Amino acid sequence: MNTIRLIAFDLDGTLLKDNKELTPRTLKALSQAAEAGIFLVPATGRLYDGVPEEIRTLPFIRYVIGANGAQVYDAWEKRILHRAEMNREEILRFFDASESSTAITGCYKNGKAYMSRADMEKMEAYSPGQALFRMMRRIYLPVEDLKTFLLESEETVQKLMLFFADLEERKRVLAHMEAVLSDLSVSSSVINNIEVNTGEANKGAALRFLRGYLGIKKEETAAFGDGSNDITMLMEAGIGFAMENACPEAKEAADRIALSNEQEGVAREIEKLLSFFL
Repeated sequence: MNTIRLIAFDLDGTLLKDNKELTPRTLKALSQAAEAGIFLVPATGRLYDGVPEEIRTLPFIRYVIGANGAQVYDAWEKRILHRAEMNREEILRFFDASESSTAITGCYKNGKAYMSRADMEKMEAYSPGQALFRMMRRIYLPVEDLKTFLLESEETVQKLMLFFADLEERKRVLAHMEAVLSDLSVSSSVINNIEVNTGEANKGAALRFLRGYLGIKKEETAAFGDGSNDITMLMEAGIGFAMENACPEAKEAADRIALSNEQEGVAREIEKLLSFFL
């Protein structure tokens, strides 16, 4: 087995417990890995500013894969190293594909989150838990009409999202969007959402970029995830760990299954890796 030099990890449902807690054991495992010279890279569907402060401010967290791989950010130098974003035509296709949906719609653009004012008023009913609701309320900015706001700008978009109150509707819309947006990255990070990025934006492609940037081989990387937006990352890593609570597709893509996020599965596997290599 090759020495591991980089560990990438999803946050929600993976590193963090369901209440969004970073446990002392997990923090200790991350710190020990950093002391061993391993790069620790959060790889999340969130924006960089949406990463919990207790993780963002860790002294060894330098690189962050954000918005499902639409961005690789160097937190020390405060600059974007890599971006892959949706253009106007892709934005239009997203809204056409979701036109009949009753979901609320969110957007990441230029490192900020936006949502129509009317959808923000319904946000709590469409949030899968109070912890995520509080995070969404903190980062989202209201606009009068999201589609108009985006199409009036010449800027590209990092990610578009739908949040559903009805999980059966989400299932139907997901199948439709996977069919009509097959050239884009259609995935999910929480039980009630659908996330759409440009086709070149995914966590696996971002991890591949970062490996090249740092001069690290595939076999020198490990990755942890639980959602469909983690599949490409699990496949791109030398060792891909799906959590016990992961979706079936992520488990199928993984090399190994870790204990669940509630059982601190990431910490336990990092401890094993460190005991093997050190």
